[in-house]
Amino acid sequence: MINRIMRRIVRPFHLLWWLHPPVGMVVGAARAACLQTLIVASKPSQYRLHLRDLFVDGRHYDVQPIANGFRITSQTVTRRNGERRRSQRAAALIGTFIGASDSNVTVVRLRAQAFPFYPLPGLLLPAFFSSIIVYMPWEIALRVGVIALLFGLALLRARLEAALQVGAMVFFAQKALDDLPPVHAPELAEVLPGVVMRARQKDFMHEWEKFYEAHQHEEG
Repeated sequence: MINRIMRRIVRPFHLLWWLHPPVGMVVGAARAACLQTLIVASKPSQYRLHLRDLFVDGRHYDVQPIANGFRITSQTVTRRNGERRRSQRAAALIGTFIGASDSNVTVVRLRAQAFPFYPLPGLLLPAFFSSIIVYMPWEIALRVGVIALLFGLALLRARLEAALQVGAMVFFAQKALDDLPPVHAPELAEVLPGVVMRARQKDFMHEWEKFYEAHQHEEG
């Protein structure tokens, strides 16, 4: 009962900070080859010009090995007043390898992980203005609304920045792993023995009725 209540309380906040749906890929290479490919692709090179779109706006990727997978973070580099500045890391992309470590077929599952303390610096400015608004000769409802709007916009900006970073990292992982051999799933024949489903739905419904009636007679 307590767990159910906690899930209902946490669910709205989870949806608010939901960044990207999980992504799955099947690669025709071993785990070590997948990890090495990602690490090499994270470094810009003139020999990998097909990956140049990954580094627009001075984007940088950091690939770190973890247990059964890898962790990717991303930043952009800008110049202000002649100085190079890197953006804050808002989220991480966690990749998990599924399958035997010595297999030549690897399933890669990607999921986003937000940094919970990333929005805090962005709340300093709304907090400063809120300290001024609270003393304004306005109605209480108006002051509360303006303050809530300031904090809401700051949280929305942080969420969009995190989602943008995750989207760039997912694109990076997919683009980099495309260099590895693909896995072609075998296609099923149109008609197989023991398979009830046919090309037309009415054939399936007919077979289902026969199956249901046979079991009804057995139970009777």
